[in-house]
Amino acid sequence: MVHKKTGLDWDNYRYFLAVARATSIRSAAIKLGVSHSTLIRKLDTLESSLDTRLFNKIGQKLVLTSAGEEVFEGANELEESVQGISRIVSGRDSDLSGIVRVSMPEIFALQPVLFDLTRFNQQFPKIKLVIDLSYAKADLGRREADIAIRLTNEQPLDLVGRMVGQLKMGAYATQEHVDTFNPQSLDSKSKMIGWGPPQTWAPRHGLDHLDAVGFFDSIPLQIEFAKQGVGVASLPCMIANDVPELVMIGDSMEMADIWVLYHSDLRHMSRVRAVRDFIFNELKDSVPTT
Repeated sequence: MVHKKTGLDWDNYRYFLAVARATSIRSAAIKLGVSHSTLIRKLDTLESSLDTRLFNKIGQKLVLTSAGEEVFEGANELEESVQGISRIVSGRDSDLSGIVRVSMPEIFALQPVLFDLTRFNQQFPKIKLVIDLSYAKADLGRREADIAIRLTNEQPLDLVGRMVGQLKMGAYATQEHVDTFNPQSLDSKSKMIGWGPPQTWAPRHGLDHLDAVGFFDSIPLQIEFAKQGVGVASLPCMIANDVPELVMIGDSMEMADIWVLYHSDLRHMSRVRAVRDFIFNELKDSVPTT
């Protein structure tokens, strides 16, 4: 790939990558936090410098041209180099101040698992946390987050971290529901409060004979419905064990390991280590061992 101009503006390629991945100007602008006009101007500048068209519009999507695909491959390599430099430079920081971005599933932000923010601020008054609650895996290599709490049975090879423990799930209902419907009986009229899409849902905890009353991808909603006596909910033990209205039916089951992860290039950044250790210790106290 030969440039008509000798200057290489990484910003132009960064915007180009965002559009290529999002396949639309609108989505890329939202992700980057810039205006449509700024993004279009950056793309125009890049196409002018390369003297080639990078995108074709097909329907509502922007699709890479053959030249655009070549630029995309080179821009990805450039991005890895830029981010690698950024991580190395950031990793030299020894000051307990600044922003630390943490990505975690919603489950870890629910009481009583939420860590003590007051105590954190007392220990690290100059560190500002940015918490992204999402079940999507943040790309730590691209600095979408500095630390990620993940549910996985395999530690990613490009990351380092510590395993907190295991996520255990159990079947929970009110004692009245258990006494009335006896969910473990094969002829029970009880119902499961389902997760996920109906076409792929399957009951757990040896309750295969139960049908679903509905599908609700929210732990707080599942808990509320179970407390109402609607049916049996499959819930994380570290949360449901502290709901006084609910009892566990049968034994718990191991679902995944809980990891606190970060990129190896940030292992010397003091504020990342401080946040990592604080979260690890808080979660370790919250995750039941049985």
